[in-house]
Parts: sequence; C-alpha cells; structure tokens
Amino acid sequence: GYDDDDDVIHQGGPIFLLGYSLGANIITKYLGEESLHGTLPKCLAGGAAMGNPLHIHSGSIAFPWNMVLAAGIKRSILQNYKTLKQFREPGYQTAVKKALMSPTIAQLDDTFSRYLIRNEGKPPYEMKLGYDGGGEEYWRDASSHRYVAHVSVPLLKISAQDDFLVFGQFAKKLNYCLENPNVIVVKTRCGGHLGWQESPPPSPSGNCDNKGRGLFGGSGSWSDVAVADFIEALLQIRGEDREEKKKKKRMMERVVGGYYHDVDDGGDDDESTTIRNEGHALNNSYSPRQPKILSRL
Repeated sequence: GYDDDDDVIHQGGPIFLLGYSLGANIITKYLGEESLHGTLPKCLAGGAAMGNPLHIHSGSIAFPWNMVLAAGIKRSILQNYKTLKQFREPGYQTAVKKALMSPTIAQLDDTFSRYLIRNEGKPPYEMKLGYDGGGEEYWRDASSHRYVAHVSVPLLKISAQDDFLVFGQFAKKLNYCLENPNVIVVKTRCGGHLGWQESPPPSPSGNCDNKGRGLFGGSGSWSDVAVADFIEALLQIRGEDREEKKKKKRMMERVVGGYYHDVDDGGDDDESTTIRNEGHALNNSYSPRQPKILSRL
C-alpha cells in the first residue's frame, strides 16, 4: 500500500531492492516511476539489477528460445486451467485457448495482453485491465528504459555480453542508464544469462574434497559478491554522511553561540548559510557529494 508517512510502514535500517532478469526490469521501473512522481519511500536506499533487458519486446527473442519460453507459460496455464475457466470476462476463454495454440512467446503475449491486470504509471497507481493496443502497448508499458533516467537512489546494473536472452535489447537502451549519475553499469565479457559462477579454488590435494572445493566443487556467484560490496559501500557512505552531519551540527552550535549569523539565500540555493564575525566567514553551502562507490568496488 501507499502511505505518505513511510516511517509508519517501515521502522529500521535502509532497504535495498534486488532483481534478476524480468525481476531486474520490475525493480528498475519501480524505482524510476516512484522517483519521478516523488512517491519513493525514504527507507529505500538503493538497488541492484542483474540481467535487465531494459526494453521488453518478446518479438526480439530468437528461435528456439521464443518457443521454449512460450512452452513454459502454456504449462502454467494448463496447471491453473481449472481456476482460469472460472473467469467470465467476455472473450477471455477464447484468448486462453488461442494462447495455448500460440507457438511463440510474442504471439502468446499479444493474445493475453488485453486481459492482463496492471497499474497506471502515475499516482495513485490505479488498477486497470488489459492493453487495447495489444502486445506492442504491453511491451512498451513494461519496459524500464523509459524510467531508469529518473532513478533517484544508487542502482547497480550488471549484464553479460554473452547473455543470449537480453543483452541485445540492453545494449540498444544503454544510453538511458548512462544519462543518470545514480546508475552504475557493469558489463562483463561472459556470464550468460545470470551465470557469473566463479571457479572454485583447488583443494590442497588438487582433488575434490568434502568441503566442496577443487575441480568439481561448488562455487559462488561473482555477482553476489559484487552486489554485497555495492551495498556495503552504500552503507559505509551513509554512515560517513551521518557522522559528517553530526560533526557539522556540533560545530555550528558552538560557533553560533558567540557569533553573529545571517542567512544568505545565494540565489536559488535555500541551504546556503554563512556565519560572520569581524570579517571572517564560515561557508556552509551544500554541494552534492561525488560518488565513491566505483572506487570501492
């Protein structure tokens, strides 16, 4: 739900959003929409998106994956067919049967798009049924590239060049990410679609042991480590900012006690304050901090 006082909804430390593939597209779109309309909860401090296509268009998925993905969705339809038969929206049952006959994900999307439950893209984000424009309208509305430029919190995006599923679409819309200084883009040479598995270190004997090390041992994901480092850097920066604000506040309290002070708007800058005493000035003008995250990853 939406509440003007997000402190009532969340009490505790900052929240970071994490998404993979279409989930990465969803969190990117969410952060962009909420930032654009000023409704992003204060407790959200950042996010990470792995394998985000940015531009959703099922017609761009090549054979055989366009048929493989369609088969997965048709399987879900059959598994829930008893429930779906209960819907009485005009034309819906015909759309279900047509979707089951669709050979590709693009045709299936175009068939079902008129019956998808969605939200408007602006407050109060009211619920709405379907896309009158079919698949093209659905894909455009679902794409996150139109909103990534508005993201107001740090966002890490990781994509692999050999990702056969989404990298082509991602590369076409990469410029939208580069326009936003809050977005860090990491492009790897390999990793496939959400792979990024690290080679496990060899055991002392050179063979696999019970701890999962060695040639055939288990290994972690490089992207997990990168995201953890990213979040750790953000938390450290937030801690430094808090300490800096406390230090500045204590300094101002000591100075203001025996000094004459006035406020100089400095044009449009509402946060520019100057403390004066016998020709000496202490400028407390606010200036945005430069990102430190790149140097820490």
